[in-house]
Amino acid sequence: MARICVDTCFLIGLYDRDDQYHDAAVRQFEALFGTESGRHQLVAPWPALYECLGTRCTKDPRKQALLSRIWNGLSYSGQLVLIDDAPFRETPLRELLEETSRALSLVDRVLRAMILSRERLFDYFLTYNTGDFSDACQSGSVPLINEESAPESYGF
Repeated sequence: MARICVDTCFLIGLYDRDDQYHDAAVRQFEALFGTESGRHQLVAPWPALYECLGTRCTKDPRKQALLSRIWNGLSYSGQLVLIDDAPFRETPLRELLEETSRALSLVDRVLRAMILSRERLFDYFLTYNTGDFSDACQSGSVPLINEESAPESYGF
């Protein structure tokens, strides 16, 4: 069973039928976490949850209901893992305030710190913002799954 950390864009694509990545997110969710899959663990970092579950989601009952159904199913089956971001906050915040050369959000910087951590928090990273994470995934030896990745290419 692989532990797959997901970025905000995957989560939004999963519950928002109008999102450009909705079809890819649904396809990948079924392949990775659905009843016919290897039933891998979805690793959700708190920063991605804060970003994903903002006002836009909570004001739309359809989105909220779909996300609740998915979330409850993962939780019930033991496939949901939440990552505490506390150990990864300070350095990315300092870098954000000091660095002006790369326009990365604090959320992305915290996720990159998790990817680059010596602790092996997850086995794969799923994002549709490949350009923001491919270098970190390569340096941290964490395989990246994006919207174009086919299930047979996941490596497990």
